[in-house]
Order: sequence, then C-alpha cells, then structure tokens
Amino acid sequence: MKLPRLFLALISVLLLASCGVQPTGVVPAGEAPGGFQLGTPRPAITLYFVYAGQLSPVQRAWARDATPTTVLTELFGGPTRVEEQEGFYSMLSPGRHVTVDTSTQPVTVTVSESMKLLYPIGLQQVVCTVSASLAASGQSIGKGITVVASDTKLESLYCN
Repeated sequence: MKLPRLFLALISVLLLASCGVQPTGVVPAGEAPGGFQLGTPRPAITLYFVYAGQLSPVQRAWARDATPTTVLTELFGGPTRVEEQEGFYSMLSPGRHVTVDTSTQPVTVTVSESMKLLYPIGLQQVVCTVSASLAASGQSIGKGITVVASDTKLESLYCN
C-alpha cells in the first residue's frame, strides 16, 4: 500500500517540476528599487522630554529655522498631544522666555525660570536639547553649557 502512494507522490513532484516555465538568461531590468520616497526628507529637531521617569529624546519634523533658541522655545512649549498620549511629559513650565548665546564659550542659556523649579530633570531637558541642537548645526559645546536662571547660574553642564 505504501509503494503506490510513494509512486503517486513522485509522479506529482515530477509533473509540478515541469510546469512549463522555461529557463532564461539574465534579463536587464534597470536599477534596483530604492525604497518608498516622496520628495525630500523633512528636517527634524530633537527635544528632550521625560518618559517613564527618564530623560528621552523626541524627534519632531521641523520646517522653520532651527536655531538653538527656537528649538529651546519649542521645548518650553511642552509635548504635543500625540507625545503626551505616548507617555512623554515635561518638567518645565510652559511659555518661559529663553535665549541661547552661541557667540561665547561656554554657550550661555538664559531662562526666565527659577533654578529651584528647573533642577534637576528640567535642567537636563534644557541642556540636552541645546546640546542636540548645537550638534545638529555642527557647533561645538567644548566648554559645556552655562545655564543662567532667574536666581542662579550653573556652569560647565553637559548632557548625560
């Protein structure tokens, strides 16, 4: 009983193997697919928010001038509704006036906020966001970042 089944299986394989497709040589078809793209990639900025108690970078599409001051102003605007739904939040008070002076070393960030309210996580949000913005524009933070708050000044800060 096993022999007829084996014979039928072998015949089936042979019939399927000769299904009529003829071998051909290499057919030139042009360039390989390069992926799905529409237009040019949109520039992005990196903002640091808090996620599950830890500092975490968030990429945002950005069509405007991405100076460190405009990026930091965006950070103080807080996470978007979508980012909040994903679990991101900020330790910074929204709408504070900020400036970044890149003409000096160390780079100086001025925030109209008390250091008591910034320290420690809000301060790291500021320092890491400014560091990312400077790095994206090819600028150095060799001597760190100085943050001047309304009540104190901290020098030589780095994102860590």
